[in-house]
Amino acid sequence: MWATRRWMEMENRFVMMEGYFDESGIHDGAKVCIVAGYYGGQAAWRKFENEWNAILSEYSGLADYGFHAKEFFGRNGEKRVGKYKGWSDEQARTFLNRLVQAIVRNRIFPIGYGVVVEDFLALPLVSRQWLTGAKFRKSDGKVVTSGCPSKSYYLPFNFCMLKSAKLSNANSVDKIHFFVGLDRSFHEYASDLYKHTLVDDRLEESHRDLLGTIAYPLSKDTPGIQAADLLAYRLYRGAKDALSNPNYAPSPLMLKLLKNWKGTLSFRLMNSVLFAQMETEGKAAYERMMKGA
Repeated sequence: MWATRRWMEMENRFVMMEGYFDESGIHDGAKVCIVAGYYGGQAAWRKFENEWNAILSEYSGLADYGFHAKEFFGRNGEKRVGKYKGWSDEQARTFLNRLVQAIVRNRIFPIGYGVVVEDFLALPLVSRQWLTGAKFRKSDGKVVTSGCPSKSYYLPFNFCMLKSAKLSNANSVDKIHFFVGLDRSFHEYASDLYKHTLVDDRLEESHRDLLGTIAYPLSKDTPGIQAADLLAYRLYRGAKDALSNPNYAPSPLMLKLLKNWKGTLSFRLMNSVLFAQMETEGKAAYERMMKGA
């Protein structure tokens, strides 16, 4: 009994982790930008993928096409569109519930961050550079690389990766590896930002040591990204509603998608108040960096 328990403890301690993320709200004019997804051990992901693919295989046209939340929830007037054209409400509810249950019953854990785009763009340029991965020369504080101060996406992107690494069972040997659903126009900078994160001395080395590789597989071939797409889409819709309704409450679907959240459930939507705190912390970190030059 002791030997079996000890082996299980060791197996749980040393397991390669994977995180799958997607976005919603990177289009021009979006009021909020969301990055969200799930992370967990490889065994949990392989089990989830088998279940997810088995569900899709039962519905005509979805096995090789995958699930796309925008299309599933989309409407042309009152009618469903795309692969879901002609579906009844009952058929759609059953299908969605099966997908959600495949997420909930496996040990994959949700995480998400969002940005109020207007509040982000109102920040001073140097703050937006700092928050989106700019490099500063330690000798005089000059900007060496500009980051991406016009794109709010990269802030929640980085937060999702770093937080999931910290919450997971990743370690310096069995790291967490990321798979991200992104338009190709974002790949190059996302990769550059990630490379910078791996060597960013503003972060503790023990934290950076948890980070593995990053890849951008096609969503249609990647159940993890399809699940992340579902979560990101619903968080995006919820964040928009919350901005316009102070009495907003998460929907039952949202609560199900977030059921396995580790720790206190607190989706972070970064706004002007939080940015003010981050600027104060950033200035302190910058001063420490300059003193250590």
